[in-house]
This record gives sequence, structure tokens and C-alpha cells, in this order.
Amino acid sequence: MTITERIANEIASIFPDAVIYTENQDSSFEQPSFFIQKILTATAPLLFENQDRKYHYQVVYFPEKEHSNADMERVEDKLLDNFTQLSGFASIHNREFEIDTANTVLEVKFEVWTWTIGQDDTIKQRKVEVNGGIKD
Repeated sequence: MTITERIANEIASIFPDAVIYTENQDSSFEQPSFFIQKILTATAPLLFENQDRKYHYQVVYFPEKEHSNADMERVEDKLLDNFTQLSGFASIHNREFEIDTANTVLEVKFEVWTWTIGQDDTIKQRKVEVNGGIKD
């Protein structure tokens, strides 16, 4: 499962009836709805080919057409309270919320931090051979 899919699942658990997009649309987005977009991935090497990874994402919320400001504030509060981790996977860090009044959307930028273990493809010892040993 991709991180984008995990984010979509987490938003769906908070807003069960929400329309959630993970791809840009040729026409307009249905309102209300969420659009999830990956912005950047950063990595830092650790020992033994392990890595710290930070995935930067943006979620755009397109509010109801009626009372859009109140709707964006309601959604922001609910996300502030509940959108803190991707269940069973990773925590969410550095959340930033911005209400863009010019475009009438709520933008949420955040990072998902993971620690990955390098894959070791070398051939492992297949059997143990013992020559000799301790005698009584």
C-alpha cells in the first residue's frame, strides 16, 4: 500500500462520506472533496544502508459551496484533532494549515517520517558445518 493510499484511508476514517482524489482531474473537483498530492521526498542515509525518509504531502480540501468558510474551519478543526498519524504505519509531523480565501480551499501541508531498513540480497549461510568440538 502506498503512503498516498494510507493518507486516503486515514482521511476516509475521519470523514467517512468524503470524496477523495489521488489524481488531478481534467474537469473540476466535486465539492466537498479532498485532493492528496505528494510534493517531495527527502532521505538521509544511516548505517548499514538504512535510511530516514521524509515524505512531504499536501492535502487540499474543496469545501461545500454554501458557507465555505465555516466548512473549512470545521474540517480544519477535525483534522487538527484527528489527523496525527497513519494508523499502524507512521506519525505525521510539521502540519501546516492555510485557508486560501482567493481559491476558497483549505491547504494542509505535512510530512510523514519513516525509517527504512536496507535490503540485504547477499547469499546467506545455507548450512552449518562443524569440524571437531569439545571432548569430555
